[in-house]
Amino acid sequence: MIYYTVMNSNIFKGMDIRGVVGTDLTVATAWDIGKALADWLPTAGSVVISKYGTANQQLVNAIIEGLRLQGRSVVDLGEGDKIVLTEAIIHEGYSGGVLVSHDTMADEVTIELYREEGKLIDSESGLGDIAVLVEAGNFVPAAVKGNLATTA
Repeated sequence: MIYYTVMNSNIFKGMDIRGVVGTDLTVATAWDIGKALADWLPTAGSVVISKYGTANQQLVNAIIEGLRLQGRSVVDLGEGDKIVLTEAIIHEGYSGGVLVSHDTMADEVTIELYREEGKLIDSESGLGDIAVLVEAGNFVPAAVKGNLATTA
């Protein structure tokens, strides 16, 4: 498994981003994850986000805000799992997606990032690049903030 050190923690894993809320994953970090994903996604368009189980709503909101500040419109599906999220990306043509869930066994939040066609962004397809963007923190806000729509 590949680990990326960001802000003195190991939140970027081989397949996702994970950590303890308030310790490894803060609202500020989630905000930067949203900004980085918005800047990294190769295609223009909206991003869809879903929360699964008892995931932290503050982190979800921070990711949404980060995406919007970078000019991405966001569709909040509310509660939904990986299947719901990836089907929305594929069938609605979103440029990417985010699934925020809570791993109760490890007591940590898990953030999975997706690109077009519902493909997981992992260590071999861009997660390391996103980690570097988060660490650099050099985000220039878009001239126009993205919209927010909900389906919940």
